[in-house]
Amino acid sequence: MNPANVLRVDLTPGQIGLSFLLSFALAFIWATVYRKTHSGVAYTRSFFLTLMMISPIVTMVMLAIGSNVALSLGLVGALSIIRFRTVIKDAKDMTFLFLSIGVGLCCGANAWLVAVIGTVVISLITVVMSKIGHGGAGSADYILIFRSNQKEPWSAVSPSAQDMISWKQLRGVTDIDSGAEFEYTYNVRLASKASPERIVGEFSKNGGVRQVTMIAPENHLDL
Repeated sequence: MNPANVLRVDLTPGQIGLSFLLSFALAFIWATVYRKTHSGVAYTRSFFLTLMMISPIVTMVMLAIGSNVALSLGLVGALSIIRFRTVIKDAKDMTFLFLSIGVGLCCGANAWLVAVIGTVVISLITVVMSKIGHGGAGSADYILIFRSNQKEPWSAVSPSAQDMISWKQLRGVTDIDSGAEFEYTYNVRLASKASPERIVGEFSKNGGVRQVTMIAPENHLDL
């Protein structure tokens, strides 16, 4: 083996450093967009860190491969044995992950302008879509559970509390006390600017309703 081939580097240290810095900066912006536009109860911290880490890692791999075809084929074979065992529950998260990989590829290939413009444009589209409501959760945003002594439970709920729910669907009714009290379970969609805390508070003010509980879907509870 010729030692000169080992020490030869096609890129200058400045280019390598700039690629890494730009990759991390764009990944941080994209991860922040994920955190700000996430529609669940709490964003996944591990996924937030993954979005920031994966771009510099892909950049490093691209810089190492360069135009070496043999090395790229060997890398594909090596990566084929690696499998992600964490299930991504929200399909939208795959989009965030894919762009992070794309940023790393662009920065590693020295296509810096493509990486910058692509990240800015897609981030703006994501934020705008989130603001106009397309980033919200589905029709069964929350599960509402409460007890009532009436067979028509919504008649005991104040109009202000009902206005906080734009859609509801009965999931089940349980007889608690031989017909004296029932437990109702609903799929509900929150109205604009309504929060689970406000709904629980408003429902609890009604005399015919008690033990009010709001449960978020499983795919929005990861911390």
